[in-house]
Amino acid sequence: MKITPKRRPQWTEEELDAIFNKGKPSSIFSKSEYRVDDYGNLIMRSRYGDASSSLGWEVDHIKPIKDGGSNEFSNLRPLKISKNRGR
Repeated sequence: MKITPKRRPQWTEEELDAIFNKGKPSSIFSKSEYRVDDYGNLIMRSRYGDASSSLGWEVDHIKPIKDGGSNEFSNLRPLKISKNRGR
């Protein structure tokens, strides 16, 4: 799935669902609404972009755009907001 060119896109709900589903399913909570990011943080689908929530998440570029990364689906993952902004 190719998302868009090299600038920060406005993600569609379909794209957000696909990116969110790249997270690991939670063994405790609803698999449709909760995931675990690559750092072991619990995130919630409906908390996308919500920096005030402990379950908030953003789309992370595994290889940052500034380092030659892209918006290709394979380079995207869901990541807890505080972790993403602290990288």
